[in-house]
Amino acid sequence: MNPALPVPTALPAVEPDATPSSVRQWAMTTTTGERTTGYLPPWAAEDPSEHDVPPQELTTRLADIRHSTEFPGQVLRAHSPGNGTDAPEGMEILRATITCTPYAAAPEPAIPVATVWVADAFQITDLDPTGLAEIVQGLRAVADRLDLVVIPQLNDIRTEWTTHHTSRAGARP
Repeated sequence: MNPALPVPTALPAVEPDATPSSVRQWAMTTTTGERTTGYLPPWAAEDPSEHDVPPQELTTRLADIRHSTEFPGQVLRAHSPGNGTDAPEGMEILRATITCTPYAAAPEPAIPVATVWVADAFQITDLDPTGLAEIVQGLRAVADRLDLVVIPQLNDIRTEWTTHHTSRAGARP
């Protein structure tokens, strides 16, 4: 079996006819009339339904199904090496997505996972709830350190600097 293709037991059931359902469904119909359906979660941003799919492409199209939803991050002003000026620019950090690629080839997860986009293209992927909770715990520890250690030390250091630094030539506030 080709490892790039989904395992047959992971494929959705082929329906002989369209049966109404209260659960949202996507559907792929081949040019030969074969209809394949699957669960379409309410949080999915797009419906992967397609019609007139060549039968030889059905397995590939199923493997490409990806349900996802996004959660915005925080935009902060930061210096970037790619910025031609010295001015800070807005940069989104800690954006998150939940994705599910139900017919992905192994070893890709076929259940919903989270990704945290740290900044730009840097990401932490394939997080289960425990892994995401560990990131949250680490971020809280960093926030506490900034709040309880760095800010007080910065205040103390600035006071000490202002008290003892005598030359203001070339200094910036």
